[in-house]
Amino acid sequence: MPAIASLSVNDGQATPVAHTFAPQTTNGSLAKWADRSPSIPAGFRTISQEVAPPNGTRTVHRMTAGFNNPTVATVDGVDKVVRNSSAQVILNIHPDATLQERKDLLAYVSNFLADTTVKSSVYDLEPFY
Repeated sequence: MPAIASLSVNDGQATPVAHTFAPQTTNGSLAKWADRSPSIPAGFRTISQEVAPPNGTRTVHRMTAGFNNPTVATVDGVDKVVRNSSAQVILNIHPDATLQERKDLLAYVSNFLADTTVKSSVYDLEPFY
């Protein structure tokens, strides 16, 4: 089991800037990190990961990663969150999946999100045709 530690994640700037997400909390199942650099706590960028084992209604391990990216602006002299973008990635892994199958799943998800055409779809808010 990995110990929670700070994460360094690059943003999408032309010259990427590394953002440090410091541990916020963990309970052995759900871990949360926050980039506390924005001016107000409501504007902190956050990452979370939850690992849930199979239970009576779910036959797979569910791993959920969440990303929250609020935008802070000064309105009438007060910093406030003016909008928010977020993402969630869910991996459902069967208990019998081999290490190689888990590696392949993670690689497919990572490489899909890194693909040029997928990036273009996100950047331009356009579906594939």
